Amino acid sequence: MKHRSFLKFALSTALLAAGLSANAQVTKIRFAHAGPEATSQHQAALEFAKLVKERSGGKLEVQVFPGSQLGNDSTVIGAVRGGTIEMMMAGSGNFAGLVPRLDVLDIPFLFRDQAHAYKTVDGDIGQSLMKGLETGGLKQLAFWEVGFRSITTKNRAVRTPADVKGLKIRTTPNPTHVQAWKLLGTNPVPMPLGELYQALEAGAVDAQEHPIDITYASKFYEVQKHLTMTRHAFTAMPVVFNKQKFDALSPELQKVLLSAAADGKLLQRNLNQKNEAHVIAELKKNGMQVIETFDPAPFKTLVNDDLRKSFIAKNGPELLTAVDAIK
Repeated sequence: MKHRSFLKFALSTALLAAGLSANAQVTKIRFAHAGPEATSQHQAALEFAKLVKERSGGKLEVQVFPGSQLGNDSTVIGAVRGGTIEMMMAGSGNFAGLVPRLDVLDIPFLFRDQAHAYKTVDGDIGQSLMKGLETGGLKQLAFWEVGFRSITTKNRAVRTPADVKGLKIRTTPNPTHVQAWKLLGTNPVPMPLGELYQALEAGAVDAQEHPIDITYASKFYEVQKHLTMTRHAFTAMPVVFNKQKFDALSPELQKVLLSAAADGKLLQRNLNQKNEAHVIAELKKNGMQVIETFDPAPFKTLVNDDLRKSFIAKNGPELLTAVDAIK
């Protein structure tokens, strides 16, 4: 009897030890971003987490924190570089302080269409820009997208450059975006996404510009009346990992992260393209006046030369020439 009890105790102890050992092998990854839960970037992040768990056999577990829960973009970038958060994504302009050449992606009216933007970030130019972040302690897994940006306003519809003059407009902290809006005669106010609704509601800013899924998910239609589908700038979104922690993973687990990030990128693009008409319809249903036909030419005329000259002065002409040459 005592022998049988001892065997039962030994077996349960061994099973417990095995369970603890298995749990100890699970690497937890916190994945932070600023987007609301209804955005395509969050839906892609959830799919990424699912794929990583499946493909790693449970060895990697991703927890997604949307809506600036762990801090605004600049705060979280610093935390990922320092290793206190493992992973995040944000618009490319937030990383331009680390890799100034990333500014090329944020030049308004640079890309002819979605295909031009995707060929740029998916090709050699994108690979070169991704590599540049490694000196800042970040391993970029993929380029997802914030998307093509369109302007919303409270009191006036935007059809011509004259319609934006004098507006206080929330913009990203990217110097290229700030310069562009100044050239158009607005007063740009850089501000984190998480603070924007309150600023619009209080009248601290009159206007904002984001891809429409963020405009809809953030309920900006409650504090903005007009949307013009300007598609004036494309914002890429680097998905980045702390480089030291990435390098410490086995090659197999590194491949899991890279492949899941690539699949998440494609899912997000498909969601954005499929959902655009639905989002526009929902914005209209919620009271927004939407101008879907827009002539970018007079806006581009006012900003193009100065923005290009500024970029070339800092980074040389080669990168911009290479983007222009993509067919």
